[in-house]
Parts: sequence; C-alpha cells; structure tokens
Amino acid sequence: MDNSLSLCIFLFCLLLLVNAKEFGAELDECKETWCKHHGPTIRFPFWLKDHHPEHCRYPGFELSCTEDKDTMLELPRALKLFVKHINYTAQQIDVYDPVGCLPRQIENLTLTASPFQFAYLYSPYNYTFFNCSSDKYDPDEWSSIPCLSNDGYKIVAVDSDDQAYFAPQSCPKIYGSISVPSSLISDYANDFPLNWSKPICGNCEAEGKKCGMKGNTSETQCSPIKKQHTGMLVCNYLISSIYFTVDPLEL
Repeated sequence: MDNSLSLCIFLFCLLLLVNAKEFGAELDECKETWCKHHGPTIRFPFWLKDHHPEHCRYPGFELSCTEDKDTMLELPRALKLFVKHINYTAQQIDVYDPVGCLPRQIENLTLTASPFQFAYLYSPYNYTFFNCSSDKYDPDEWSSIPCLSNDGYKIVAVDSDDQAYFAPQSCPKIYGSISVPSSLISDYANDFPLNWSKPICGNCEAEGKKCGMKGNTSETQCSPIKKQHTGMLVCNYLISSIYFTVDPLEL
C-alpha cells in the first residue's frame, strides 16, 4: 500500500475516532481488557488499576498487572494473590499464592473488609498456629505445614476449639484464631475460589448482556452490548493492513 495513501487512511480513522459520538459509535471506556494473552478477562465489576476511569470502578474489585503480566488481586492487610480465572456468571474468582505457599499469608487472610466470601464447601474454622522445634515435634500426633517448616522446626495448625486437648503444650504459639478453610493450611490446595454477592451481575452475564454502573449513582444496570460502528470496523481492518504492510517509521 502506498505510504501517502496509508497516511491518509490513518488520519481519517483518527478523525473518526475523535468524533466517534457524532458518527454514532460511542467509545466504551469500561470495555474488558487483560494483563496478558490468555489471562483472565477483566471487566465490570472488576477494573484494572491505571486503566479504567473512575465511572467504571466498583469498590473492592481493583486488579493490577505485575511486571510479568500476571493478574493480581490485593485483599485487605496487603494480602496479594494471583488470579487464575473469573467466572462472571457464577460470580466467582479463583485465586492462588504466587510462590506456591498459601499458608505463609494465612495470618493476613481476612475477608471482612472485602466484597468477597469463601466459596461454598470452603467453610472456615478457627486455627491456632504453633512453632515446634524438631525434637519436640511428634509426627504421629500433629501434621506440620511443609512449606513453612524445615529440618530445625515444624509449624503446626490446631483447631482453636480443640487446642486445650490437642495443642502441643511444649511449643510456643505463633498466632491464633485465624479463620480459614481447613484446605488452605496444607500444601495441597494452593488455589481456592472466592464468591461475591454484590453487585449482582450473574443473570445479566448469563443473558449475554453488559453489567455496569448506572450513570453517576452507586446502582448497576444491565444493558445490551453495543456493536461497533461499521465505519470503525472498516478502520480497524485498514489500520491492521497498514500495520502489517508498512513500517510506521516510514509514514
């Protein structure tokens, strides 16, 4: 394609983009995005830090991209988890510990100030954690948490309701009354699901529609997904052709 013609097409499409509303193609600033190809899709109620504008944001659903383009959710008390998958219809997000040792963050795992809850079948229990030196640890009586332990000491978690009877009395307590599902204090379940109850967008998602904020209010609405204006589609095609046939430095 001739460079001068390519430049004209590019400038025309730029003008069309700037005046999109006049052409009937309203720009969607809240459109979905990703941190990387094949990564979790990020759309309402989730929003990407430094990407989505204020009117696209629902409190507590901020996500960010790491330097390696992993999707990260930060919960209260600076608990950082990576996102594996988001099911918008079921209103469920699957998260995991980035270094493969979820128990290392158990002390900070609290959902009381977040919009999330442990998913069904992940009922939390209160646990107390003890640090036992290897010579005082009895493997027949307690199970240690391998990724927190080494040859010199073993970290043991005991149900707080039963610690009067089963706690290792000769081992100092590290912290107690941590409310987490039992599967999260082992090395075998590094990822786990969280649900959210508000905003309610599952039915809207199931209908193939778009859930979002209603004007400048705190309410949400379900709207049909707008199709891109024909002129914008043509421009996308032409610009793609220019990109693959012309060195931008030659324009």
